[in-house]
Amino acid sequence: MAALAASRRLLQLRPELGLCLHSRALIPYPSWTKGIGHFRYQPPARRLLSCRQGAYKEGNAAAKNKQPWRSSSDEQLIHGNHEDGTAEYMCKNFSDKFAQLSLEEEENDDVVCGISESMVKDAEKAAVELLAGRAFTVSELRKKLCAKKFPENAVDSVIADFKSRGLLNDGYYAESFSRSRWLSSTWGPKRIKQALRQKGVSDAEVDQATRRVFQDGHSNQTMHGISDDSMDHLFAQAAKQWQRGRSLPLENRRARVVRWLQYRGFNWAVTNAIVRKLEAQHPS
Repeated sequence: MAALAASRRLLQLRPELGLCLHSRALIPYPSWTKGIGHFRYQPPARRLLSCRQGAYKEGNAAAKNKQPWRSSSDEQLIHGNHEDGTAEYMCKNFSDKFAQLSLEEEENDDVVCGISESMVKDAEKAAVELLAGRAFTVSELRKKLCAKKFPENAVDSVIADFKSRGLLNDGYYAESFSRSRWLSSTWGPKRIKQALRQKGVSDAEVDQATRRVFQDGHSNQTMHGISDDSMDHLFAQAAKQWQRGRSLPLENRRARVVRWLQYRGFNWAVTNAIVRKLEAQHPS
């Protein structure tokens, strides 16, 4: 597109390059005459010149005398004949001027490491708008930007910049996500790990986040891999489910709580300990 725009600009600056002695007039500008009630286009009178040697020089000299502003001292028209007898016009400095105009078109858009700076800025703006709505993992943000048709190299550049500035951190995201799901929805370690892996978080960061949430950084941990404080919180939530099924038989009541705990991602050891404690403290 830059080359096409440059060629058009060159033809506008040097219109004599588009003239052909066989079918074009020396004066390509149209003349307009006013008709009755409307404007009517009147094409210019054409002067067909011969391509015989000598006639070309005379016609070219006449054109220069009529329109001296269309030629300069550094431009010389070279005459040549094709097999079909048509004349060919060439500018001595055509390649240099074309390259200069092409460079002028590209100067407006800086390129860094093969990536358009404007494209990187657009991708960065889109990433900021996404992060303003909610937090994302690195994998999620990459998928969102690629879905917006940004080049992969521009997306990688933005993500690397955001990670260096601390705007993207899968470790912090995993810990925040784990604590939120544990406190608000009573999700267990198994379900939280599954959700974080689907979001593209590495296994090491997932394990570290769940340990911080369910073990609370204390040494007084139970045999089930959950701290006593976390176990007490889980028991309080399970007791609400136990009380809601008090009208059911004991077996159905027990099965209801077991399904509730396992659906939220707790292993059988934690589930069995909670059910036994509920049966002991809340007999039917």
